[in-house]
Amino acid sequence: MTKYLVLLESPSKVEKIKYYLEKNFPDDSFEVLASGGHINRIVDSGPWGLGIDLKTMTPSFKIEPSKKKNVDEIVKAGKSADKIILASDPDREGEAIAWHLANLFIKDNKEIKRITFNEITETAIIKAFGKMRNIDMDLVNAQLSRQMLDKIIGYMISNSLQKSTGLLSAGRVQTPALKILVDRDKIIKAFVETVYKKIFVIDEKTNVKLALYKDDNNIVVNDQKTYYISEAQSKVIQNNLGENYKCTKYKAKEFEVRSFKPYSTASLLQDGFSKLRMSAAQITVAAQKLYEAGLITYIRTDSNKYSNDFIAEAKKFINTNFKGDLFKEAVPVRTQANAQEAHESIRPTDLNQRPESISSQIEDKNMIRIYNLIWWNTVKSLMKGPSGFYHNWTFWNNGYEFKQSWKEVLDLGYNKLDKFETDEDVELDENYDEISKDDEIKPPFKFSENYVFSIDKSAIVMEDAKTLPPRMFNQASLVKELKDLGIGRPSTYTPTLSKLKEREYAIPHRGKPFEVTYKGYQAEEFLYEKYQDLFNLNYTAKMEENLDEIAEGKFDYKDWIKNVYEDLSVSVKGQIQEAKTSDLKCPRCHEGSLVFIKSKFGRGRGCSNFTTTKCGYREYEQKDGTWLEYVPKPKEEKK
Repeated sequence: MTKYLVLLESPSKVEKIKYYLEKNFPDDSFEVLASGGHINRIVDSGPWGLGIDLKTMTPSFKIEPSKKKNVDEIVKAGKSADKIILASDPDREGEAIAWHLANLFIKDNKEIKRITFNEITETAIIKAFGKMRNIDMDLVNAQLSRQMLDKIIGYMISNSLQKSTGLLSAGRVQTPALKILVDRDKIIKAFVETVYKKIFVIDEKTNVKLALYKDDNNIVVNDQKTYYISEAQSKVIQNNLGENYKCTKYKAKEFEVRSFKPYSTASLLQDGFSKLRMSAAQITVAAQKLYEAGLITYIRTDSNKYSNDFIAEAKKFINTNFKGDLFKEAVPVRTQANAQEAHESIRPTDLNQRPESISSQIEDKNMIRIYNLIWWNTVKSLMKGPSGFYHNWTFWNNGYEFKQSWKEVLDLGYNKLDKFETDEDVELDENYDEISKDDEIKPPFKFSENYVFSIDKSAIVMEDAKTLPPRMFNQASLVKELKDLGIGRPSTYTPTLSKLKEREYAIPHRGKPFEVTYKGYQAEEFLYEKYQDLFNLNYTAKMEENLDEIAEGKFDYKDWIKNVYEDLSVSVKGQIQEAKTSDLKCPRCHEGSLVFIKSKFGRGRGCSNFTTTKCGYREYEQKDGTWLEYVPKPKEEKK
């Protein structure tokens, strides 16, 4: 009999995994414990509080005080174990946690192995036990590099930011995300709208809606590259038009709408926000709980693919439970070069666990809504979508060109399914706008060219319109932008959004776009004036590529991180020295100047002569942006 100690991250997985192991390996004994996530963190000591040996670029760790009890229990259990199995989450972070746990037993000379699984099901756990391996030090080094890089940039530049502006934090991913928001906000605020006219020929009863596309000079109208129709021009055009419209071009093209695609972390966050109006933090917490309950697969992934085994199971499920030969392979999604695809897409572990059945098992409404979203997205991503033909007509009238299209749906696909008043039935296009249902009648046009269609001039309609600025990012579209730019990874999206809110740089109003604050503008202006090269979007994306190469054992991380530190050290020291001077004179002593101070009371300024003349003048920023002198309350006299 072998005595195993199995170490997990989450306590909620312990009982289920222990049950699976004891059931399948009755001749062995199992003790299953949880670390509660990371047991160590890099110490805050040495230069800049980085906790890194700057010659060897080696971090020093200490056990988190909150995890000491867990660690003591793990160490005690390990003494009597024959074999220690490290089963932390299947990503770089999990690999690093496994490495830290293994280091607890270096002196004990224990046999230690690593296993990973993408879902907490009996089959997955037993399969993982048959594939034990050693810790992957390339993955560990990639995670350690990320931690060191984030700490070097975060601590050093935050120090510079605080001393220069009184604001609290900068970050390797957080700052480029703020830049994206500020740039978009500037464009929106600088935008000047243009009022113009749209010209249509409309007959609602017969579904005629011809839209003017080109003028009598063959120029595309109402386009930023050409011109917008004024009211005066619209009247001229109306007078020039006759009643006859000659079809000069007709084209039909097959289509199939497949808007449901396998979920990556980013796309789950996008749909959860857009369809359910839940925040990134709410979505992440609910999805993590569903994973730990064994209901869905691992939630941190860039993958847009299902395993072959799951596709086979899904095909059988769909063919058995739905009529109409609906099964179809998922839409291939273009994979980014830097995507982490070690796992499957996010999906239910068992499609037989329908949303209506799990809703009776779970009280948490957010978990129910997220499971409902994931279950239906998975099912519909493996079904035929509505299909048919796009019909496009081009008509000519006295030199003016009009166009109209019509979607002819011949097969409803997944739209054949009974509709329920649930969020999964919301179907969004690439701009996250709801896709309208197609039930329009055929317009009275032929499926051919070179014929004349006549309609009275009273059908000419002028509509007022105006140009619009680009949309401000919301949580969903910002995550998509970060992903498209190659900035951040699945594990960083939610913390980045939380940090922007926590630091009051950008406020993510519920279900609405971000509001960039004055503090956000100040932080972005300072950081990109002083450290532009470091926070350049391309440079940030290149950092992610380097981390990916470290994970593959193809990149020497120590020299790279050392160079980042040395270059940054010079610029930060210079900026902090500059921050010690100010044009604002101390209103109390009139000799020192007001410099920013670090304080638990918020953004503050104090006299620069505090260390010499002991002038203790302090003031703090109020909610309305004004500054108020701090006056300590008098101490109560002892009776």
